[in-house]
Amino acid sequence: MAKDRIRGRDAVRLANEGSRRGAIALQISDDQPIAVASSAPAVNTKTRRGPPRVRKPSAVHDECYAPTPDLASHEAAMRRAFGDTVSDEFARLMLGKLMQALRPGPWDAADETTVNAALALIASLEAKTELEAVIAVQIASTAFAGMKMLQLSQRHLEEPYIDVYGGYAVKLLRLQLDMIKALDRHRRGTQQTVEVRHVHIHPGAQGVVGIVNRPAHGTGVGEPEN
Repeated sequence: MAKDRIRGRDAVRLANEGSRRGAIALQISDDQPIAVASSAPAVNTKTRRGPPRVRKPSAVHDECYAPTPDLASHEAAMRRAFGDTVSDEFARLMLGKLMQALRPGPWDAADETTVNAALALIASLEAKTELEAVIAVQIASTAFAGMKMLQLSQRHLEEPYIDVYGGYAVKLLRLQLDMIKALDRHRRGTQQTVEVRHVHIHPGAQGVVGIVNRPAHGTGVGEPEN
């Protein structure tokens, strides 16, 4: 008989197993010669500013350190990422909220790579105000949470797991898209886009200008509205 729900013990076990898998680094196989120069295109550093980074010695707590002794420059990078704010307190609070989303429980883990990847995503949105920074943190939080739920839904291909975790994944990823649209609408403000199309009717041709209604029985040509 199939289980109609997921037991709490199974959910905790799945979460703990998922937290053990970290980032994947590129490697070179033993039988592959080392290339002198990379064929991959270089990143255009002139047009894009590097995102802020943190050093996180442990994945099971929230302590973050600056990657270099130049603390002032790293705090400035954080302020730029979080809406170009002038408040260090706001930037620190947003970093804390992001950490809570990536590591919601005391038994969850958020390694250095995950935190820096989330910071890179937030920086790519180029928030200009504190409000945009809040939306950017929400986008990153729902993106990572949605991918985690999607991964958990495929751990055991059983209906309860797919329904529960898959359902949460769909809701979170939809919420992520809604937040992206909300950020876009906020940036556009009250501006509206009007599309103007020019119709050219050549000599001898016929055209109708107006709204053409379809006939009731689907035959003939509809009459244009006055």
